[in-house]
Amino acid sequence: MNLNESFRDWITFNLKDYPSLEDVSLVTMGETEDLSPPFFAIYETSSSMVEQNGVVLYGVTEFELTCELHTVPVDDNEGGTDAETERQYRRDFYDIVGDRMAINWMSGRNSWTIFDIRLSSPTTEPNEGRRISRFTITVIASPI
Repeated sequence: MNLNESFRDWITFNLKDYPSLEDVSLVTMGETEDLSPPFFAIYETSSSMVEQNGVVLYGVTEFELTCELHTVPVDDNEGGTDAETERQYRRDFYDIVGDRMAINWMSGRNSWTIFDIRLSSPTTEPNEGRRISRFTITVIASPI
């Protein structure tokens, strides 16, 4: 298993505390389901070896994950997600993926030791009739 799946497992574990997210689907990189918004996609965008004081820490890697919340703005004829609901989704996902308890919860699962997780504030932009909010997550980890 990979870190994307570990994050999906963490989100799934926490969904019970966020009833507003019950209609939002979760998908990880490599899953080919045709999803209609709203959905939350998790994928790895880069990785690099970790150096400390000029010394490479072999086996320790810094991964960058991108999570995207896809919604469609409300349209009088076709429905969609209103702005306040989309903001609530964004706040709730930020609370879940930014929770530092994820470090302990995910460490040891799926063959990873997690040392640190850092989350930036999401950015939101329109894209082909959708609203996409991107969260960038940095994970420092090592395989067990």
